[in-house]
Amino acid sequence: MSDLRPHQIKAKTRCTKITYISVHNLVGYLVFLTSKSLWPLWQDFVASIILLYWSYPIFEEFDYLEFFAGVGNLTSQARACGYKVARFDILDNKRPQTRKSNFMDLTSRSGFALAILCLLRCRIGDFAAHFAIKCSSLCQMNAGTSKRGACCSIGYTEYLSVQISNILVERTCLLILLCTALGGVWTVEQPLGSVLEFYPVWRNMMANIFGTGGIYAVAKVKWWMRHYGSQTPKRHYGYSNSGVVMRLDLGKLYATQRPPRSQRIRTADVYVDRSGTKRYKGNKNLRSTEIYPMRFARALVDLLEEMKRTAKGMPQLPDVVPAALECFNEWPSDEQIGSYPFARVSQVFNYLRGNRKLKIPPEWRGSIPGMFPE
Repeated sequence: MSDLRPHQIKAKTRCTKITYISVHNLVGYLVFLTSKSLWPLWQDFVASIILLYWSYPIFEEFDYLEFFAGVGNLTSQARACGYKVARFDILDNKRPQTRKSNFMDLTSRSGFALAILCLLRCRIGDFAAHFAIKCSSLCQMNAGTSKRGACCSIGYTEYLSVQISNILVERTCLLILLCTALGGVWTVEQPLGSVLEFYPVWRNMMANIFGTGGIYAVAKVKWWMRHYGSQTPKRHYGYSNSGVVMRLDLGKLYATQRPPRSQRIRTADVYVDRSGTKRYKGNKNLRSTEIYPMRFARALVDLLEEMKRTAKGMPQLPDVVPAALECFNEWPSDEQIGSYPFARVSQVFNYLRGNRKLKIPPEWRGSIPGMFPE
């Protein structure tokens, strides 16, 4: 027994259904946060959460969620350590032609709804989520196409690739807010050249978490992936609502730790276009740098228990939880998506509103709208 980790000693195989009072508290809590302008969760997002409660059973089931999982080294390490894990990646499901939505695609209606549902099924106050947001449109190498930069992180929105990336960023920000409200710890990872941290919705989300959790509610860390066995040095940065994440930084990368010049792997090809401008294009070696080394995955998993204990940012529940229906009815009728222009949460609400399993309580039927404008 002494060789087991603390979370393995506890029995975690039993799924305990959340009591009615917990569900009431959570829904009332989320509605209260948004209706009182403490957090901009917006009515259509909270209404989508409420519809999920009325459509599917909510169990405290998961310990860890990995979004944009890719190969899934982080998922495999977490499972090996005894955590109950769910992973999300668009490659995990190929949408049949008979379906309009891919449930593993966060830009789809069913995909975002499933992500919210899995967060609701985590162990409240005792879970973690990792978000490795797709960076292809956010990195410096793509700046010539996306037109992104520190001063224009939204990019050139006429391009479909830029629109998709913006949807992923804004929906991820909403998931992070929900994760924080549920008392979980979250981590976000990006390559160093990513402009994610300059995106307006990201900065708005950070401001709200800092507003409720204090100036130390979120920590930023940078590290060299070479320290964890990567074939390339590759600098990364990450954010988390636990300062324990700072331990991922193993210090400076010295010249002796870099591979010899003859053995360095080139991840981009350089060429000169017709106008004489030097251009860079990622090659086949670039994709392999997206895979987390096993040593990095294990290092992050080993920090989880302490990170969960030190998670910050969750707004305090008031002594008397306001009635969710009362707060919902007090919402201004013109309250829309506001500072989340690409999230399109109203599409998710309208998708859930037509769910055959939806059972709206009688007292709510006059308050829940039939549709939100898209």
